[in-house]
Amino acid sequence: MYWVAALSISAALLFAGSAQACSCAPQVPAESLRESDGAVVGQLVKVVPRGKLHADYRYEVRHVYRGADLIEVGRMLTVRSGRKAAACALPRRLDHVYGLFLNRANGRWFGGICGVIAPKRLRHAAQSQPRTVRPGSAGDSACA
Repeated sequence: MYWVAALSISAALLFAGSAQACSCAPQVPAESLRESDGAVVGQLVKVVPRGKLHADYRYEVRHVYRGADLIEVGRMLTVRSGRKAAACALPRRLDHVYGLFLNRANGRWFGGICGVIAPKRLRHAAQSQPRTVRPGSAGDSACA
């Protein structure tokens, strides 16, 4: 379902110059978390235009719920999105803290308004996920 929203974002980016409006498919936060490549809470620091249609949104990362192998708390994270609301662009309110579900392609993070969530709702979705135990972790029962 998250990929449906991502496809909507891609289509919206293609038609950003026309009178198309952004539309997001409803999805449960826990499902969005499972299907995303990254999930973070970050404070928007800067928006850098990249041509007529796109912009890079720079966030100071406060929490990482998915993608911790590529995203670090306290570091800057650049997310590519549309420039206009009709293209499902990310919100542009500087210094505001957002929860974000992200996709990764070609070494770059992508996001849009359909992947924005209140930080508390993202934390709750992460806490409701089943924990997986990796070999060698504290929960591993390798003893015979």
